[in-house]
Amino acid sequence: SSQSGNDSSSGSSGDNFGITCDKFNDAVSKASKAISANYPAPSSAQCNSFLKGMSKGDISSAREAAMFLSNILWESDGLRAKEEYDCKDLPDWCAQNYKSTDDKSGQTYWGRGYIQLTWSYNYKAASEGLYGDDRLLDKPDQVATDEDTAWAVSFWFWKANVHSDPGVQQGNFGSSINKINGALECKGAAQDKAKKRYEMYKAVLPVFAPGEQPKESGCYN
Repeated sequence: SSQSGNDSSSGSSGDNFGITCDKFNDAVSKASKAISANYPAPSSAQCNSFLKGMSKGDISSAREAAMFLSNILWESDGLRAKEEYDCKDLPDWCAQNYKSTDDKSGQTYWGRGYIQLTWSYNYKAASEGLYGDDRLLDKPDQVATDEDTAWAVSFWFWKANVHSDPGVQQGNFGSSINKINGALECKGAAQDKAKKRYEMYKAVLPVFAPGEQPKESGCYN
C-alpha cells in the first residue's frame, strides 16, 4: 500500500510509528549511557530487521516499541548476544541443561535470538507462529545466525507472552519485565536488573515517543 503523503512524524503503524534507523541508533546509544554500558553502534542490518519485524510483534505504538527495544537491549547485552554466551563456551553442558523429549536428534535449544529463546517447545511454537512449519525446531542455529530470524523470534515472543498484558497496554514498563523474567527480577533477588531495564527505557522512550511519560509500575513496585 502506498504511504505517499504520510507525515513521518504521524506515528502510524504503516511507517513504524515514525521510528527510523537514526532514531533506533540514537535510542541504543542513549540506553547504553543510561546504565554506563558500552554498547556498540548497531549495524544497518540490525536496524532494518528491527523495523521490518515490528509488525510480527503486534507492536501497537511507539511506546510499546520503546518497551520492546529496552528489554531486548538488556536480554542481548546491547544486541551483541544472539546466542547464550555460556553455551558458546560450554556447548556440552548447555546441550544437557536444555534437553527435553521434544528435541530433534543432534540439535540443541539453548538461548538464541535477541530474546534468548530457549527449550525446544518454544522453538517449535515460534516456528509454527512465524512460518507455519517446524523449520526452527529442525535447524535452531538459524535463530542466532540469521539477522531477520533473530529479531522475528524476539517479536514472536513479545506477541505471544507480553503484548496483550493489560499493564503493558496501559504503558506500565514493569509489567513487561514481569512477563519476561518476573520470577527473578520482580519477585526474586534480581530486582537491580529490572531497575536497569527501566533506566534504559527512560532513555529510549523520549527518542521513540516524545512527550510520553515513563511509568515504572508492574514489577517490583
